[in-house]
Amino acid sequence: MIATRLILCLSLSAIGGAAQALESPDFNVTQQLLDLGVNVGALPELSNFVERRSATLPCAAACLSLSVTFGRDSVLSRGEAPYESFTGAYWSENQGEVDPYCIFKPANPSAISVLVLLSRLTQCPFAVKSGGHAAFAGASSIEGGITVSLEKINQVTLSSDKKTVVIGAGNRWSDVYRKLSKSDVTVTGGRVSSVGVGGLSLGGGISFFSNLHGWACDNVESYEVVTATGIILTASPKQNPNLYWALRGGGNNFGIVTNFTFRTIPLPGGQLWGGTKTFMEPALDAVVDAFAGMVTDSPQDPNAGLWVAWLKNSGLELAATELWYAKPDGGSAAIFDAFNAIAPIADSTGNKFLPDYTDGHEASNPSGLREIYYGLTVKADVRLARLARDIFYDEYPAAEAVAGANPVMIFQAITTGQMARMRANGGNPLGLDAADGPLYLIHVACWWQDAAGDAAIHAMISTVLARITAEAKALGLQNDYVYMNYASAFQDVIKGYGAANAARLKSIARTYDLTGVFQRLQPGHFKLNRAPVTGTGYFSGLDA
Repeated sequence: MIATRLILCLSLSAIGGAAQALESPDFNVTQQLLDLGVNVGALPELSNFVERRSATLPCAAACLSLSVTFGRDSVLSRGEAPYESFTGAYWSENQGEVDPYCIFKPANPSAISVLVLLSRLTQCPFAVKSGGHAAFAGASSIEGGITVSLEKINQVTLSSDKKTVVIGAGNRWSDVYRKLSKSDVTVTGGRVSSVGVGGLSLGGGISFFSNLHGWACDNVESYEVVTATGIILTASPKQNPNLYWALRGGGNNFGIVTNFTFRTIPLPGGQLWGGTKTFMEPALDAVVDAFAGMVTDSPQDPNAGLWVAWLKNSGLELAATELWYAKPDGGSAAIFDAFNAIAPIADSTGNKFLPDYTDGHEASNPSGLREIYYGLTVKADVRLARLARDIFYDEYPAAEAVAGANPVMIFQAITTGQMARMRANGGNPLGLDAADGPLYLIHVACWWQDAAGDAAIHAMISTVLARITAEAKALGLQNDYVYMNYASAFQDVIKGYGAANAARLKSIARTYDLTGVFQRLQPGHFKLNRAPVTGTGYFSGLDA
């Protein structure tokens, strides 16, 4: 039993400042830990690393050091019931089956600084989990390393004038909305309640309010970031502006974001209008036309938004169309006329309380199954929308032999209004220009029961997307952008942002992470120079 207890003397004033974050060539991890009040030499399990002797169990040393430093209940270990409960609670079985050496639950950003430095000292890799709603293994979990759960970093602190709110990266969106609804405001957050604040916001972040206000990343006024040196920085338009630009869609490549300061949106009583209208043949062509018309007409009424989910149920082809309006009683708005002219077979639309509305979408995304999101982007054109739908149904039989498979193709829009708002505060790295819009986001989501079906599902969706891409090229409608939050492990998201933006992101990463900590030691999710999984032959969306 380790009796040594380290006294942590970390404070933001001690570790703040851009100059300290820019790493010098002679940066010494052990000295940095000492400067922050952590004497690693007092821990026998770290002595081999401090003295640069061979060490065979880096993650054992790192996990034990975290436990001694922050307390036994801050670290979950293999074989313990809380560890099994944690890994079993991931939305996707793909992630839940990953077996980290330990799970660390830091209570504040200072503890994350120590985690980063201990990882560097021992070379034990790590992953960071906000909500854990990514589909593929390793996105927010890591085999044999340290999974860092941000769940204790969950503040929601509204400013006195109610114009901004500081949101901890460990929050889930439904909890944020419930707290903010008491003050009649909200933010441009996620549409499914259990999705985490961190992952959605760093990947872009589409909201019910995006046609009015832009994506989540475009409504963040500042980020609190733990950098590769353990220094905690603020990134905003005036402080570290290059880092601020990179975090607006650049993912987990630059540091660990612990808090986001969002601009708020008035939403009296937390009320908006929305719900699902479900249609079947012979109305499905009319649904495509209505979808395309709403996307084109979005600038006329940006309160309105939608997605269309194409699916099968008992052999019937169906279109489950989600419509919403950013204020109550929006169902009769003129922008919905085309949909209102089609008779649905089911209709759940009405006024909604935002947290309950996101909970409803959560219920349609069950946990504990194998999952994939896999998507692309094309220029908006009703001809291509019809072709995409038909290709999906044409390839659908390939999934029917897979136990429990439920593939769904979803149409959404990146409207010109959304893209125009991406230019604010120096823009973002996504590479989207309103002059090229509007665009369609088309992705296939699927769940199924077990790993035996993985190859068949991956191949089926890969074929669907490759065929759509071929049609888009033939029509002159291809677009290389891939939305990070709907991308599969086989896609190089950053490459799709365009060569100039990808190069700038890599340059910024070198500035704030000289030795590539967030590329090497945090290897999961979408890195700056590769897809998470390579060499499979599945659809990537980009020429090699």
